Order: sequence, then C-alpha cells, then structure tokens
Amino acid sequence: MGGPHTSPKLRAMMDDYAHGRVHEPVRFNESTGRWEVLRYVDGLRVISDSDVFSNDLSEFIPDHEELRNFRKGNFQAMDEPRHRELRGLVTQGFTPKFVQSLVPRVERVAAELLDATVERGQKQVDIVAELAAPLPVIVIAEVMGLPVEDRKLFREWADALLVDNGVDALFSEEGVAAMAPSIRAMNEYLLSHVDSYRRSNKEGMIRDLLCAELNGRTLDDFEILGFLALLLTAGHLTTSTVLTNTLLCLDENPGLLEQLRADPALLAPTIEEVMRVRSPLVWIDRRARVDVELGGKQIPQGSLVSASLVSTMRDEAEFVDPDVFDMHRKQARHLAFGKGIHFCLGAPLARQEVRIALTAMLERFEDFQVAEGEEIVFHDPKDFNGTKKLPMDLVRR
Repeated sequence: MGGPHTSPKLRAMMDDYAHGRVHEPVRFNESTGRWEVLRYVDGLRVISDSDVFSNDLSEFIPDHEELRNFRKGNFQAMDEPRHRELRGLVTQGFTPKFVQSLVPRVERVAAELLDATVERGQKQVDIVAELAAPLPVIVIAEVMGLPVEDRKLFREWADALLVDNGVDALFSEEGVAAMAPSIRAMNEYLLSHVDSYRRSNKEGMIRDLLCAELNGRTLDDFEILGFLALLLTAGHLTTSTVLTNTLLCLDENPGLLEQLRADPALLAPTIEEVMRVRSPLVWIDRRARVDVELGGKQIPQGSLVSASLVSTMRDEAEFVDPDVFDMHRKQARHLAFGKGIHFCLGAPLARQEVRIALTAMLERFEDFQVAEGEEIVFHDPKDFNGTKKLPMDLVRR
C-alpha cells in the first residue's frame, strides 16, 4: 500500500491500519497508552465532537514551565469557551482579507527562490532546501514582522520539535527534555520581539495582536507568544510538507503534470487530494471527556484517543478506490486540516502558498521529477508524514 515514494516504515503502518480497519477499527495500543481510531466515521467524530472529546491534552504532557508558556496561546489545544475567546482575539490579526493580501508577497518570494536555482544552473536540487522550507518561513517571518535573515533559526526550532523518536515525544519526559532548549530559545526570542513592538510604533501582526480586544479582554504576552510559536513552527512546517508531498504525488501519477499545465484550475482540487493521500499530520489527538463507546469498544473517561489520518482517509467505506489519486473526488471530506470549531486557522494561507509555488514551477520548468537513484530522506512517519530531503531533476523551459 502507498506509492513508490512511500517509506518502508510508513508502508508497513498503512498495511497494519488497513487490516485494523476491517478487524479492529478502534484498538488500544499497550505500548503507547492510546486508543487508535482507524475508520473515517469514527475519526470524524473524535475530531469534531468537542462535547465528548477534549483538545486539552495537558494531563498527558509533562509539566515544564517553558513548555507551559509556549503552549499558552495555542488555542488549538483548548476547549470552549476559552478556545472561542482566544481564537476570536487572534483572528483579528489573521483575517481572510489579510491572507489574500499576502498573495503578491508569496509570488515574489517563490519567484526569487526558483530564479536563484535557475541562475545557478542547477539541474538537480533538494527542493526542500531550495523552495519548500524557505518559502513559508520567509513569508510567515515577514507577516509576523520578524527578521527574515533568522529563517534558518526558525527552521531549526521547528525541526527540534519533531523529535524523531516516536509518536509520543510530546507526552514523554524524554521527548520534552529534548525539545526544551529550543523551546526556551524560541520563547526568549519571541518575547523580546513582542516587547520591542510594545515600545515602538512599528506596524504588523504583533502590533495587531497587542491591540486586539474582545469584550474588554486583551492578550497577555505569553498568549501572543504561544500563537506566534504555533504559526512559526507548525504553520510553516505543514505548508512545506504539503508542497513536497504534492511533488511526490505528481511524480507517482504520470500525466498529472500535463493536466495541470493544460488547466491550472485543477491545482486547487489536486492539493486537496494530496491532503487526503499524504496528510502531513499522522495523528490528531483528543482526550475522552466521558466514558464513550466507539467502534464497538468502551473507552474510559480520561483516555488519550488518536484518530489516524493515515488510515481514516484511506477508508474503503468512505472513499471509492482510496489508494487511487483522483483530483476529481468530492473534496470537502478530508480531515487533514481538522473539522468543526478546531479547523486549522492557517489552512487558507497554506493552500495559497502551495498553489503559488506549484504555479511558479510550472512556469519555469518544462519538467520536474524526483531524481532517480538519489535518496529521499523522510521524517519518522510516527511523528510526521513528509520529507526532510527531496532531490529533484529540473528541466528548464
């Protein structure tokens, strides 16, 4: 199961989940202490039913002051009414109109990055290093009003939070200890910039967050820090991975590139199908608020419940020929950006950035494909579904 550019470890996981969907669609994993949810219908409920499944996972996470501060503004990890209150405040600086206004900036950055490879005469590049990683981090740094020249530091921090030693890194003392130095450095860096904006007249997202007010409530510094950290790490890493996963899917499906050239309107549904087939997130975790029956199993209150996106979006009961890449599927059903009140705030920006980057590649290159004989370096699929290194051959127009 999985295309030719699927890591052996992920392919083994997918085969296991396919068997599990038939024989044990909800199961308890003794080694991780989590309930694994493998079917779409059950996964959808876990992700969207906030009355039964909580986003607050703090009781599973080792208590660490720096991590506590880092997570304070992460409204995705909160329940109502706190979630609604904080999301309402931060969205005042992250509106759809604002995201649309970023299009010229994204187009400029994508053009500069790709033109640099053309000028150097490179015929083979690591597309992660040359485009997929720098594009979203440059854009988000500009949006946040942070120095773009610090982008390598931002990437290092994001990578450090992906402790490639298993799915439970955040839930273990060992994993949190490994992340702690990067979290501490990021906290200090972001708080210094929040303070700088407070003491100056500079305009930008941080200024907007400092001024945001809802029913007399404003954000404190650690809440601003948490939201900025969420954007800086999860936001750009997800976008980078969607782009490289799209390139892997294009390479695995001959003729798709020509279809996109002939009809650029197909880019949008293609990206949605990529999100279904190769979601960057492997799991979406929740905590059971009450005793609940799911998939024929009784899950006790307080349990860690994890919907497997690698499994739910290949569920034969939901998708016809789920292992076939089909850009013409009904697109509203994938779960990669979540569902309901916790739908990803950054989804519109991620979609824009990937669409613009692919358009720029189509304009500059007659062909591009994964380089034969070169190693693709994958993240540990228990943590993240994407590549750290993706060598590609580029044929200029």
